[in-house]
Amino acid sequence: MESPTSSNSTAFPWVTCTISLAASAALWFPVLSSAFIYDRSLIITGEVWRCWTGHIVHFSANHFWWDMVIFVPVGCWLERIRPKRIRWFYVICPLAISTALLVVEPALERYAGISGVATGALVLLAGLQLRRRPAEPAWFWLTVLGLVAAKIGFELMGNDSLLVDLPGSVRVAPLAHIGGLLCGLIFQHPRVTPPLRPKP
Repeated sequence: MESPTSSNSTAFPWVTCTISLAASAALWFPVLSSAFIYDRSLIITGEVWRCWTGHIVHFSANHFWWDMVIFVPVGCWLERIRPKRIRWFYVICPLAISTALLVVEPALERYAGISGVATGALVLLAGLQLRRRPAEPAWFWLTVLGLVAAKIGFELMGNDSLLVDLPGSVRVAPLAHIGGLLCGLIFQHPRVTPPLRPKP
């Protein structure tokens, strides 16, 4: 269970920044993109790290920037108010999304993008903010959750992303965003985060 005292508004969000820098490197260096991307056949043959690293790879600069617009501020915010929780989220959510893709989307050979993780982080932040006292106006965070649900619904109807300009052969994977949303909801529970070890 995460203690309320574990929040530290002055903590530097080093994990979020590190992930963002790694995503930048993967964008500009094709060798990293090739080594990190979610590739179903390679994961099945043992390259399981791609279940995590595939989320820092992006198919284009436009894809990267739109994902970072959500991921960076939301991740930094969460890492300042609930550092332990978001760091565990960064471990578990990418694996959960990749596992769902492996099981439910066997025809999906390659996947990239941190949008699923960013969606989950946004849902987590909205839920936590709705519970805080004092908190921002409830209508704002309820609107955020409504927009997330509407976006996923739009994608489930067979539409492409509203804003991201993906290459012609690339399609949105709604399951990744659904997986992120579910992780964000699960991580709302105060007992999800493993307890800290007592100090000797």
